[in-house]
Amino acid sequence: MDLDILQVFQREITCAICLNYFIDPVTIGCGHSFCRPCLYLSWEGAPNPTQCPECREPSQQRKFKTNIVLKNLVSLARKTSLWQFLSSEEQMCGTHKEKKKMFCEVDRSLLCLFCSNSQEHGAHRHCPIERAAEDQQDKLEKQMRSLWDKIQENKRNLKEEQIMVNHWMEYTLLVRKMTRTEYAELHPVLYKEEEKHLEELERESWNILEQLKRSVAQINQKQKQLKEMHKELQGLCHKPDEELLQDSRDLLMRSESVQLHMPRPVRPELSVRAITGLMDRYSRYRGEKVML
Repeated sequence: MDLDILQVFQREITCAICLNYFIDPVTIGCGHSFCRPCLYLSWEGAPNPTQCPECREPSQQRKFKTNIVLKNLVSLARKTSLWQFLSSEEQMCGTHKEKKKMFCEVDRSLLCLFCSNSQEHGAHRHCPIERAAEDQQDKLEKQMRSLWDKIQENKRNLKEEQIMVNHWMEYTLLVRKMTRTEYAELHPVLYKEEEKHLEELERESWNILEQLKRSVAQINQKQKQLKEMHKELQGLCHKPDEELLQDSRDLLMRSESVQLHMPRPVRPELSVRAITGLMDRYSRYRGEKVML
């Protein structure tokens, strides 16, 4: 292929944000295409309508479909790079002097056809390298989508928890005021009970506030872990297929693990009840007033 044509082809399958081959390419309304994860990151927190990162045209679009044509072109380019790598003299099988065309899924190694049928590897599961690389790329992209959904869910939980922290003390002050108002309508003999009730209310409200703050810290930590994992997955997707094949399994397992046990927002509720005997005394007090 002519060098100029090759350069044009490579430019057409390169994301303008990360400057690498597209990962799960999507096309927005203005016609420009980007990696799905790059576009998500670029538009995160941006006001609506967002803008195309390349031409700055406003866009209301938030849901995307993969551009299959671009995805297939990127796959073709990656396969070409893989075969160039495998065709080099240093990558030939040292024993059989054959090109390594098979991938062993057990020990994550590249093998020639003869080695894949040997006693050492014969019982292992194998598949052609190109198919294995394509399958792993698809798994990584699927995992990134799942991870991004978790990031957004966690982001909503964090916002909800921060709002709760900001308003919790206002709420408890209101409950305290209402409690004083209720006691004020009763007989003054209940003063000690009122103070004890308010002390318990104060203690529980502070305990819940600390619980909310710990929850915010946990959600923040989870958000950091999720984003770091998303960055790792994106970085691996940009690596050559021969590296991707050997590194993807462990990373996919770690990605699935980090999505487990997502912290949930605290649903605080004051449990302090009226002091024992309050209602009896209140009823008796009301009865005395009726008799008078």
